[in-house]
Amino acid sequence: MKTYAADTPSVVESLRLQVPAGARSAQVRFRCTGGNNWFWVIDGVKISAS
Repeated sequence: MKTYAADTPSVVESLRLQVPAGARSAQVRFRCTGGNNWFWVIDGVKISAS
């Protein structure tokens, strides 16, 4: 899980995930909690094998 403060600047990020042996599917979730959601955006999500 990754969290951000209200003053976190807009950045491009890459996250590496550990894939359990034998996994055949995956689920990725995004959640916004808090009161300041005026300009909360997720864009250009890409999942790929490395």
